[in-house]
Amino acid sequence: MPLLPELSERDAVGEKAAIYAEMKRLGGVPMVALIFRHLATIPGGIEWAWGAIGPAWREGRLQEAAWRIAREAPLEPLAAIPREALDALGVDDAGLVEIRAVIEAYNRANPENMLSMLCLLRLLGGARAAVSPAPRAWTPPPALAPLVPMVDVASMPAGVAALLELVAAPGNAGGPRVVQSLYRHFGHRPAFLALAVTLLRQRFDDGSIDRSVASIVASMNAAADSIARGLPSPPAPDASISAVCERFSSAVIPQMIVVGSLLSRALPGTDRGLTPL
Repeated sequence: MPLLPELSERDAVGEKAAIYAEMKRLGGVPMVALIFRHLATIPGGIEWAWGAIGPAWREGRLQEAAWRIAREAPLEPLAAIPREALDALGVDDAGLVEIRAVIEAYNRANPENMLSMLCLLRLLGGARAAVSPAPRAWTPPPALAPLVPMVDVASMPAGVAALLELVAAPGNAGGPRVVQSLYRHFGHRPAFLALAVTLLRQRFDDGSIDRSVASIVASMNAAADSIARGLPSPPAPDASISAVCERFSSAVIPQMIVVGSLLSRALPGTDRGLTPL
């Protein structure tokens, strides 16, 4: 399947590399999200985006709002994954720690990335700074540990590609599909990936993921209205950025906020007290 172009962290240099590093530090995560890796392939895209939303990240206003909304989102849980099932899939204690680390990192990153895209859309739509927030000192959370590498989409085994095809976000009118990064970290654990996809398919099919997404989108839009009022708004360098932000914020990222929360709570040893839809 055709895939979305991206600038990997290892290939980023100069200002792009510096932006990637600051993003990870302020987000408290060990990786740069696909949406930003894709914006970095658009001339001036990542530089413009970070120039606009960077101030809100440096003061923590954006991250704190995004994390709160994700915590409060209603969810219809997956079936609990028994420890015995993971044992049968070859996931030992170290493997469970590895899986949890991936999910925790994306559960921290996806909310802040979604709110960032919504703020950018408001600036692209002509919003101008109407308030000047009082300066605020903020310390980001400690960085999470490095993650197991993602599977290379250009050389992944056919079986893994088939699994990812089941959950990849559809493209626009035949355009490239989005293979979400979280799933790609499990490419070297195809048995666990197969179980996760199987459990998630039920929630995709019964519409509960879409209902959770709708709730998250509504809350994130309200937060973006407030935060964007205090952001600078330099002209965007490329008209295609608007479509990219719209695509990721309306479906791809909010869906992955729900997916990450569901997987986290399905793993052994997790408190499964959830807010029903």
